[in-house]
Amino acid sequence: MKRYFKLIFSLTLIAFISSCISMMDNAQDVPEVSKIEVSYKIAATTAFQEKNGEVIPDPNFSVEGLKVEFLELQTNAITVGTTDANGLVTVNIIPGDYSIKVSGSVEFEGFTYMMNGTIPQTSLVKTVPVEEAMSRRDLLIVIRPSKLAPLIISEIYYCGASNYYFRDQTYHITNNGNKTEYLDGVCFAQLHPATISGSSTLPIWPDEIGVDNYVFGHVVWQFPGNGKDYPLEPGESVVVVQEARDHRENNPDSFDNSMANWECWSGNQGRNNPDVANMPAIFTRNLNKMQWLTSVFGSAFCLYKPDDGTVVDAAYYEKDENLQTEVNKTTRYAKIPASWVYDGVELLADMSLMSKKRIPGFVDAGGTSVEQTYCQKVVSRKVVGKRADGTPIFADTNNSTEDFEVILYPQIRRHGTKAPAWDGTNK
Repeated sequence: MKRYFKLIFSLTLIAFISSCISMMDNAQDVPEVSKIEVSYKIAATTAFQEKNGEVIPDPNFSVEGLKVEFLELQTNAITVGTTDANGLVTVNIIPGDYSIKVSGSVEFEGFTYMMNGTIPQTSLVKTVPVEEAMSRRDLLIVIRPSKLAPLIISEIYYCGASNYYFRDQTYHITNNGNKTEYLDGVCFAQLHPATISGSSTLPIWPDEIGVDNYVFGHVVWQFPGNGKDYPLEPGESVVVVQEARDHRENNPDSFDNSMANWECWSGNQGRNNPDVANMPAIFTRNLNKMQWLTSVFGSAFCLYKPDDGTVVDAAYYEKDENLQTEVNKTTRYAKIPASWVYDGVELLADMSLMSKKRIPGFVDAGGTSVEQTYCQKVVSRKVVGKRADGTPIFADTNNSTEDFEVILYPQIRRHGTKAPAWDGTNK
């Protein structure tokens, strides 16, 4: 019997080995997939973008040196190329379905611009020579540049603490550049829609204002000053809050933001801290007199200031041409040219809502979220370097998904950012 089982085992083993050899022979017979050479052209647009019109490239705007990633959607393999002086990028890839992502910064006329663009999915199955990329519209990726400004929103605490406490919402504005900047006249806006959920529909704006030419303010606050009253040195930050106080007196799970530089007081005398300056509101849409509460699910915010000499103040937003209504609606919002925006941050209830973004992709190519409410978490920019004085240099690629991280517990001036010298308490 034992000899019988040995015979059966031997025959089975021989059959298995023969099968493996046959499979290997067959595998060798399968032709290797040849790579193809694919070229794309990247260009910038600086013109007004019509809603249903063709995007017009600016031939004078250099896009050399941008990073272009080709992500093969089945294997997640990434092939990276770089644009040349003509905006052309050429890579060798296996045929397949790809997403294409363009990112990087360029210098133009003395300013630094961030460039972010994406093709979510395209099929690349044959060689695309440079000559075709130069002439075919479907091989052209046109991106609107976003001027990189030193003043950034570096941290936002918006979700509140346990027991449904939300009066401690806190915002940090930081000079992330390398020279003195001035806060005077800079606007800090909460954008419309004030909150977004999975069932939300985005506003429909009139055709005549085009697409991605503006963002729309729900509430606009403005830093005071006459031009150079509030300097901010590199690595310094200011703190703006809904309500400045030691919130632990009301809720032990909250924190102390009484050392804020400004509070966004909306008229409730019981919530006005006389020791902290009130941030002037120059535009409001039915501002709640109890408090300026932004959504604990996440709003969208931007910093902006005109670069063409336009004076923006409360009187500016009393003029019809500076306000905008949605199609077939009457509520008016502050009409903010996207070219004025220094920095924008898209906060989402969760990261699955990226299709509900309120901020144009060239201002913020992504979004960020703590994905919970009343959890004491903040979104804070990642540190990518340090200055000689120890202050942090924050990530700023105009993509909140990549630039921010989620941190437990709010903190005043995280990572060693400093208070400005004019802040007498040196908070």
